[in-house]
Amino acid sequence: MTKRFATLLLVSASMLSPAPLALAASDASPSAQSTQPAAIGNRALNHVVATSPEHKKSLVALLRGRRDLPDWVRTLITSARYVTGMSRVVTLPEGEFELFGACDPRDCPNSHIRILFSPDGKRVWARLIDPAAGPQLLGEPSADQLRALIAPGI
Repeated sequence: MTKRFATLLLVSASMLSPAPLALAASDASPSAQSTQPAAIGNRALNHVVATSPEHKKSLVALLRGRRDLPDWVRTLITSARYVTGMSRVVTLPEGEFELFGACDPRDCPNSHIRILFSPDGKRVWARLIDPAAGPQLLGEPSADQLRALIAPGI
């Protein structure tokens, strides 16, 4: 993908949501990756999955075997072909969680997913909206976690 196209896509996608957006890129430079754990919030999904074994492992487990998901969702880990918003911290009675949003760059308003991670990345829940797959919950979120996944934003 050319930088010009990526910039155009980023600018176009940023008009869809009040949250800042970043284009997921599978060819991120090695210098951009950090080995130190980052504080939760204000991070891109593709970066977190690439740099946190806990987040990657839990997301793989959540998506494994789900043939009913759109291709761009089933390949969130192996092929970053999506637009992602920067994460935000969500405080629930159970504690703080990190909420991510991602969408199909060809149809962001209609095909998107919200992903909620525990701070250590070992637990994850998601809510998908897609015209072909329909609305779906992945994992078994608590009532408060479900409200976070459904609430507008990201």
